[in-house]
Amino acid sequence: MHLLRFTFENHRSFRDEATLDLTRPTLKTLRPSKGTEWTDHIHHVDGIYGANASGKTNVLDALHYMLGVIGSSATSWLDEPQFPRAPFALIPEQMTAPATFELEFIYSGQRYDYRFATDSDGITEESLHVVSTRWKEVYSRNTDGRVKGLKGITRVARRELALSRAAQFNHASVTPIWEALMRGFDLYHVGDGEVNARIDRIARQLKERSLNLSALVTLAQIADTGITHVEVEEHAIPPRFAQLVAQMLAPASDDSQEQASDSSSDEVEDISNYIARNLLFRHGESSGRLRSSDESTGTMAWLALGTAVVNALRKGCVLVVDELGSSLHPQLSRLIIDWFDDPEVNTTGAQLIFTSHDMTLLDAGRGSRAKREQVWFVEKGSNGASELFNLDDFTLQKGSNIVKQYLEGQFGGVPYTAPSLIHNLLNRNTEEIR
Repeated sequence: MHLLRFTFENHRSFRDEATLDLTRPTLKTLRPSKGTEWTDHIHHVDGIYGANASGKTNVLDALHYMLGVIGSSATSWLDEPQFPRAPFALIPEQMTAPATFELEFIYSGQRYDYRFATDSDGITEESLHVVSTRWKEVYSRNTDGRVKGLKGITRVARRELALSRAAQFNHASVTPIWEALMRGFDLYHVGDGEVNARIDRIARQLKERSLNLSALVTLAQIADTGITHVEVEEHAIPPRFAQLVAQMLAPASDDSQEQASDSSSDEVEDISNYIARNLLFRHGESSGRLRSSDESTGTMAWLALGTAVVNALRKGCVLVVDELGSSLHPQLSRLIIDWFDDPEVNTTGAQLIFTSHDMTLLDAGRGSRAKREQVWFVEKGSNGASELFNLDDFTLQKGSNIVKQYLEGQFGGVPYTAPSLIHNLLNRNTEEIR
């Protein structure tokens, strides 16, 4: 799957409509020109830069939210007390105003446009279009949940998308599109929690042999980590401990002891089957092994993100990374960008969308207009609303020092600091000291 455009409005700090456009100006018609492919007309790397709290992450969060609605509105979200949403909160009227989300993408060689709008009660509108000779409606639904164009589905609940409900019914015409959207994106969040979850997944995949051990070692060697061998250590939970956990989880009642002995056998078995896995690393020729907790933060961050990168490049996915460069050396971040930009490496047309504070990565926008189009900025105005804009909106001379001009504030998207206020914090008066 390939992403052409993502448009959203009234989500978190974005009050007004914003569009992340990954198409090149060469795409002037609904289909690629003769002799070209879709991958010739899209960006494979787009970076988003801006000050802290400017709203960079909210661009990715809007995409995460849209995919969440698509994936869960007909299942787990129906159990929520209120329809989940995050409108612009600084203006009261925006809290009840509709929020819109739209994806234009390529799946199986065809161009689709999918959009929906939400309010506090659920879905207000939804539609899916596909290009044949021109845009053609596949289906649509209105605020009342009435669906037009999906055979066998004439109405859905106010809080669920027709696409999500159709996927639950395994509807032949749109379920493949739902699956493509669910599998076509990999969202990588910043933080130790994400790294730990990815490392746990790596350990499981190594044991299941769905991830090649030598491939993981090669990935570690690319970053010069010194790792020469990786293995998985497993520990099953002891039956007695599993029984104690099951008793703790059992519902409390007057005859809870009897229930714990009579009805918790299934829970005990489930917990006993849980296996804790840990990666063990060997460095050089030494026989000693280090646990993942003993390795550097940077090594674990590289393995966690690196496996996601390799998976995206193999499958042609859209990898979305918040704070690319977090815990990584700038050369490794640059290397990831180069892989996605290199057609000899990126043979599937995979795409990378990232946010970053690493100014060295801005040099990716130096040179031709095609390079400048891949650089985005986010700036928050005095009213608290974020704006997304492109480097190509500015007039630049050939060979412009983009990093220097950015730090000078010529493109916006930089923090306006007040360093002298530190004196207010350090020069405490006598009353405060007492």
